Amino acid sequence: TSGSYSLNANAQLLNYWRLESNITFEPDRMDRSATRGGPLMLSPAGFNGRLSLDSDSRRLITIGPNVSFEQGSQDSESRFSASMDVGIRPSSWLDLRVSPNWSRSWTGAQYVGSTGDLPFAPTYGRRYVFGELERTELSLQTRMNAAFSPTLSLQLFVQPLLSSGDYTTYKQFLAPGSYTFERFSEGTHTRVNDVDACQGGRTCVDAENQRYIDFDGNGAADYSFGDRDFNARSLRGNAVLRWEYSLGSTLFLVWQRRQANESPVGDFQFRRDVDALLRAPAENVFMVKLRYWVGL
Repeated sequence: TSGSYSLNANAQLLNYWRLESNITFEPDRMDRSATRGGPLMLSPAGFNGRLSLDSDSRRLITIGPNVSFEQGSQDSESRFSASMDVGIRPSSWLDLRVSPNWSRSWTGAQYVGSTGDLPFAPTYGRRYVFGELERTELSLQTRMNAAFSPTLSLQLFVQPLLSSGDYTTYKQFLAPGSYTFERFSEGTHTRVNDVDACQGGRTCVDAENQRYIDFDGNGAADYSFGDRDFNARSLRGNAVLRWEYSLGSTLFLVWQRRQANESPVGDFQFRRDVDALLRAPAENVFMVKLRYWVGL
């Protein structure tokens, strides 16, 4: 169920830049959670690796580019991500760090659901539905630490996130201990004698984003669920002002902000997703904490 072979290499250059890298090979193994309590499923072998570079931490401005990848056999998964950690320290009392991150991934078998309404003997009576998922994610994490004096400081954290997931194909798991599936072709949703059906395919989606699957190909839908395509946009932030007004006694002023928006679109469009995030409803929480030291 687990096991890997890894090779790591790290180096510090003469200019005090640091280079870190690793590559890992994971052989075929059995996944006990892929079917969410059902039969074991093969997790195909794959490679993953990372390469990062960090500049001299003593400088006013520091940078840390980072790239990583994953690639699985049998078209099971692939992923590429790139990030950049930028630090600015103009003085001893102020530290600012910005970390943009972009990733794009492909998952060959993302669990969707299961049903026993139409029994399937090879998987012990239940049918397990998976999807092939294309996902794109962009985030921008920002931190600021400011120590105005030994008794007064401000900490700020902000992280906007844009994420999209497009389920391109739905399919059924066929045999325990394997990585074999039956793919369902896309059709058009219709209703025949008040029965949902997929014309020209084995799966389809209606106007309300309800997806139907015809397991046995008789024209009538056997299983349905909400279509899994998604776009998630979120903004998390908090600020903490700390004032030690007396020795051992401290006042904290805290502001937390949360903002989120979701829609079942699936594709990634930067301008549209940013606009949706800015228009999303926000929740602001303000807190005051007072700590008083009683000397004995």
